Amino acid sequence: MTANRPACTVIVKPGREDAEPGRHPWIFKGSIARVMGYHAPGDPCAFTTEGGVALGWGYVNTRSLLAGRIVSLEGPVTRRLLHERLGEAVAARTALGLGDGGPLGRAGEERTDCYRLVNSEGDGLPGLVIDRYGTGLVLQFLTAGAERWRQDVIDALTGHLAPTFIYERSDSRTRSDEGLEAARGLLSGALTDPVLVRENGLVYETSPEAGHKTGLYLDQRENRALVGTLARDRRVLNCFAYTGGFSLTAAAGGAENVVSVDASKSACAAAERNLRRNGFPEAAGLVQREDVFRFLRPGRDRYDLVILDPPKFARSQRELDGAERGYREINRLGIDKLAPGGLLLTFSCSQAMNLTRFQQVAQEAVLAAGRRARVLRRLSGGPDHPWMLGHREGEYLKGLLLLVS
Repeated sequence: MTANRPACTVIVKPGREDAEPGRHPWIFKGSIARVMGYHAPGDPCAFTTEGGVALGWGYVNTRSLLAGRIVSLEGPVTRRLLHERLGEAVAARTALGLGDGGPLGRAGEERTDCYRLVNSEGDGLPGLVIDRYGTGLVLQFLTAGAERWRQDVIDALTGHLAPTFIYERSDSRTRSDEGLEAARGLLSGALTDPVLVRENGLVYETSPEAGHKTGLYLDQRENRALVGTLARDRRVLNCFAYTGGFSLTAAAGGAENVVSVDASKSACAAAERNLRRNGFPEAAGLVQREDVFRFLRPGRDRYDLVILDPPKFARSQRELDGAERGYREINRLGIDKLAPGGLLLTFSCSQAMNLTRFQQVAQEAVLAAGRRARVLRRLSGGPDHPWMLGHREGEYLKGLLLLVS
C-alpha cells in the first residue's frame, strides 16, 4: 500500500460536490476541475472544493469515467484504516450469524458457509469484493485503487481467517474500464474445483474458476430461502436456473414438481448434480437446457410459482431502453405461464435500472398479459450485501413477489 499522505489533491467543480457526507462516494471525471500533483491510476488523494473545503479522501484514476472513489471522510487512507474496515466487515457477518469471526471452518458443520465478506462501497472499501466459499476465499480487485491494496488485503485475510485457499476472479468489465487487465488465478493455498459449500443446510457445488461472478449468486441467499417457504405443493418453474439454487430450495420446500431451465450445458449439469446430491432425483430429471424465451412460448404447461432471475440486461444507462424491452417481454411470457392465483418472483440485477422503473416495467408486463397483480413483497440482496444510503447503485439487485390473478 502507498504512503499515508495523499499523493495529490483532486479539485471538484462547483456544484458537483456529490461526495458530501451522507451523499455519494463516486466522483465522475466530468466533475473534476483539475488534479494538483503527480498521480498514477489508483493513487491516494484528497478531494476538495475550489475553496479548499475537504470532501473526503480516497483514490483517483483519471483514465476512468468514474475517476474518484471516496473511502474516508475523516482523513487519508492508511494501512490501519484498511485493516479496520476489513475487521468491521468480518464482525458484521459474525453478528448476522455467518461464521464466528475466526479461522474459516473452525466451527465445523455450519448451516451456511458461503456468503459475501466484503461488499465494496457497502463496507467502505470501494472496488474490493471478498466472498467466502467453505474454508476458502474468492477475491475481486475491481479498480486501480483496490489493486493497490492487493498484498495488504491478502496478508490481513491470511493472518486472521487462515483460509485454505485464496482465489482471484478480477475479470469483470469494471477492471477494463479502469485500464486494468483481467486477473484470475490461485493466490495462495490449494483449490479443488468444484468446492462444496452449505447454504441454509443444503449442499451446493461451486466453481471459483469457471462459475459466474465468483462462483454462486450469493446475493440471492435469502430469496432462495423464501422460495423454500412458498413452494409446498406448488408446480414450480425456475427460469435462468444456473446451477439450480432456487430449484433446490423449492424441492426442499415440498414442491409438487420443479422444472429448471437454462441455456448453459455446464450450468444444467451442475443443477442436476446439486439436486441429486441433496436427495431430489425427480427434480434433477426435470432440468432442461433451452433458451428461456423459447421455452416460455405459448402452449406449454401452467405453473403455480414462476421464478425469473435473468442475467444483467443493462450494464449502463445507454443500454437501459433495450433492457426494459427485455424485462417487459420476459415478465409477460412468465406471467402467461402462471395459473390463476399463481406467484411470480421476478428480479433485475441491472445497476442502471432502479426499483421504481423495474416496478413500472413489471406493471406493463402484467397489463400486456391481460392479468392483474398485487405486490406481496419487495426483494433485494441479503444483509451480507450492504449498501450505503445515498449510493443507489449499491442496491443493484431488486425484485418483486407478485400474486397474479
